[in-house]
Amino acid sequence: MHPPRHLRIVLATVGSRGDVQPMLAVAQALVARGHVPVIAAPPNFGPWIRGLGFEFAELGVDIQALLAGNPSLMTGNPLRMFREIFRYFTEQPTLQVQQLRTICESADAMIYAGLAIFVAPSVCERLQLPGFGVMYTTCLLPSDQHPPATIPWQGLPKWLNDLLWRLDRPFGNWLMRGTLNRMRKLLQLEPVPDIWDHLIGKQPPLLAVDELLMPPDHRWQGRYPYANFLYFDDPLTLDPELDAWLAEGAPPVFVGFGSMSGAGTARIGNLVIEAVKATGLRCVVGAGWAGLGEGVLPPNWRVVRDVPHTLLFPRTAVVVHHGGSGTTAQALRAGVPQVILPLILDQFHHAHRMYVAGLAPRPVPMEKITAIELTRAIREALVLPSNARQITAARLQSSNGREQVAQRLEEVFLDR
Repeated sequence: MHPPRHLRIVLATVGSRGDVQPMLAVAQALVARGHVPVIAAPPNFGPWIRGLGFEFAELGVDIQALLAGNPSLMTGNPLRMFREIFRYFTEQPTLQVQQLRTICESADAMIYAGLAIFVAPSVCERLQLPGFGVMYTTCLLPSDQHPPATIPWQGLPKWLNDLLWRLDRPFGNWLMRGTLNRMRKLLQLEPVPDIWDHLIGKQPPLLAVDELLMPPDHRWQGRYPYANFLYFDDPLTLDPELDAWLAEGAPPVFVGFGSMSGAGTARIGNLVIEAVKATGLRCVVGAGWAGLGEGVLPPNWRVVRDVPHTLLFPRTAVVVHHGGSGTTAQALRAGVPQVILPLILDQFHHAHRMYVAGLAPRPVPMEKITAIELTRAIREALVLPSNARQITAARLQSSNGREQVAQRLEEVFLDR
């Protein structure tokens, strides 16, 4: 049995571009299957999404402005981060639940990701709307293979990871259950005793990651289905001047930290010139939200602002980045060496998994690395054996995670 065409499907996500762009990939797959996606995302992404021809609805606040006004969110220090996370979850859910309820009143189903996972399940419950969450990482699920996402230390003993997860559950309930239940009261829903069971347990999320690189924990027992990375077909082309510059010399280093900003990126921005110059390579600097590359740069360097990584990364010698899920996935599919300098949350997990797989040097946190260490890491990445990268790239180039997500949505719609 096939689902009816022209389902109106809300794709709700709150976060940075790394949270929004995968939903656009899913939207492309839904359109190809005859459905009507509505992208619900922070207002700063509205012009971009509308320019791509998708219907857009505002959800939450301008994330770029929020991060700029709360630099403590962009730190690997767990205590400082918890303070800002508590403030966010005190202020934002009430606004988002009201917005999302209105957006979804005419919808047939919902897929949610990023920070929208906190409000979306309750909206689905109130409106009796079929749907599920999508996660771009595995570090949000309990495992003795890794600590909770708020813990930056990787490679810990299994017993310690397990203990940290046991502590994380009551801490999460203490931190956010009151906010969640006040939000549910607005929806005339009963309070929930456990955040984990509500957000993850009732409707297991789909993991949009490569299963070989981020394998399941044996205790999950297949509960969390995998798709693969969600690759967006970006209609942008390379600027002709950049294209010519790439063609006229050796492949450059790319340095970019996407939506990251604050003291960490400001610090590393001052180290990049010294570190990359020492390698003798040219460099492309991705400005990102931190505005990298605003000062005087060496001759024959380039600064880019909105450039399709799908086209740029295969023409680089190495990609230096923060370990966001989207940038990591693009570098993997391009088969290019990576140097990962994690700053917050899941980035430490991704950096560690790439190191364990032999796809990147041992990571050093962005807030701690020196220019000498960055030079050394770039050189090490360049001489890592290429076989593992090439095998991974070939696998990802033939994958179709967004189609898997669209197919699962149709299955959930039929099974309701």
